[in-house]
Amino acid sequence: MFKRLYVFVFCFLSFNVFAVSDNPFAKNDVLSVGKDVAWSIDKKAVLATKTAENNGTFYHLSFDNKQLMLSITSDAAGDRPKSFNQLEVKDVSIDGKQSSLFKWCLVNQERHKRFLQQGLQVKKGICSIDGTAGSFIIKLNKDTLIALQEGARLTVMLKPFRTPLELNYDISDFNDMYLALNARPAPVTAVAVPAVTAPAAIKPKKKCWAGAPPEYKNIKSVGYDCDDASSKIKAETQVANLVNQEKEKQRKLAAEKEKQRKLAEEQKQKELAAKLKEEERLQAEAAAIAASQAKQAQIDSEITQKMVSVCEKYWNKGEHRCYCQKYIEHAPASIQASSTCK
Repeated sequence: MFKRLYVFVFCFLSFNVFAVSDNPFAKNDVLSVGKDVAWSIDKKAVLATKTAENNGTFYHLSFDNKQLMLSITSDAAGDRPKSFNQLEVKDVSIDGKQSSLFKWCLVNQERHKRFLQQGLQVKKGICSIDGTAGSFIIKLNKDTLIALQEGARLTVMLKPFRTPLELNYDISDFNDMYLALNARPAPVTAVAVPAVTAPAAIKPKKKCWAGAPPEYKNIKSVGYDCDDASSKIKAETQVANLVNQEKEKQRKLAAEKEKQRKLAEEQKQKELAAKLKEEERLQAEAAAIAASQAKQAQIDSEITQKMVSVCEKYWNKGEHRCYCQKYIEHAPASIQASSTCK
């Protein structure tokens, strides 16, 4: 049953184009364009275009040896461009890594560097957005062209509507397209040759691709002979193993993150307990000091009362003793402090 489930998944992924947008809580809409969506090559115009459709909207990825252009239209021919009040390009990446050229455009855009925004200028016009024409253009340098030729996936993150749209293009056929677009016909030399029967043309083997689910952008598709069942199983198994490895890696990262969160929470609880204990100690110490002071005040009062009682015997006789000097404030007005008492 497990094996049949994987076959179902990979058969589903083998469709030319599929969109993941049924989940209303998904952060992005996703449109994936497989290798089976062929490049349309116009050698006269030196232009190659790969077109995909989603919900009546067509996305045309074009290459003319100088730049990549993404145009959005309401028709397959690309004659009726869609217009947007605010078109944004949030990211351009090749094989899961942000394009260095796109990053340069962000750094050199006026006002802010978070994403490319319609109406803002980029230095030297390397990147440009025309919302009224529904287009985005990035002029290529040598490094970016090589990355496209050697890459497997091109991802463009757009925000034409309220929800961002992630366009995933399988570009493992980009170099083949580049060679075909720039191929020059060989010169024909007239040579007399005897008439011979042409051998039967050898039918080229059709190549299919086993790809990972779109959330695993860093896993490259694996090619196999479409007519070779064992080659297909081998390719699917290889991709499945890579997916399982990535899942295990993500599980370990999540476990480590949860472990660190628990440790931080335990440390926070320990610090809070220590703080409460210190506050209780300080309160107990303050209470002890207050009790001691009250006790001392009581003792002093009792001593004063006893001494005043003793001294009053002399004061009533009109006499004064030096040991009563300390309590003179309690003596009758006729008894004055003596300067000879120290």
